[in-house]
Amino acid sequence: MNASLIAVALTGAAILTSGCEKQVALAPDVACDFTPMLTAMKQPGLALVPPVPGTMTPIPLNSVSMTDGAITNKVLVQSTSARRTETQTVQVFARMTNCTDFPLQVEGRTHFFDDNQVPVEPVSAWQRVFLPARSIGTYQESSTDARDVKTYLIEFREGR
Repeated sequence: MNASLIAVALTGAAILTSGCEKQVALAPDVACDFTPMLTAMKQPGLALVPPVPGTMTPIPLNSVSMTDGAITNKVLVQSTSARRTETQTVQVFARMTNCTDFPLQVEGRTHFFDDNQVPVEPVSAWQRVFLPARSIGTYQESSTDARDVKTYLIEFREGR
């Protein structure tokens, strides 16, 4: 009798659990790989160079420079771009991803340069961008100069 009770109980349990869906853990949609970005940063191109060669690493222009080591493995810059507005000023954009599981604050500012890498206006004020966990955000800034801006450099740091 015990064997038949066990068989009935097992059969009942099998019937009850056969209708249950299997729980599957889904990975977050936002997953970051910093390797391609680091490789691209090493490519030669337009860069801000020191007057005395070898005193510092050239900083790529028309890009983002992470000035704060605290966010280098937290925020991935997806793209940078610039365009002329109707008034001929330059508007820059940087799209970034928060690669962490917690919210971040990122601050950005922009330097605008002429053909000779001379600043054409004071550096912009720090602007804060709020990024929820595993989300995408955009930093945006506009120059005030409508003639001489040829290149730019965006700096990012963690919000303070």
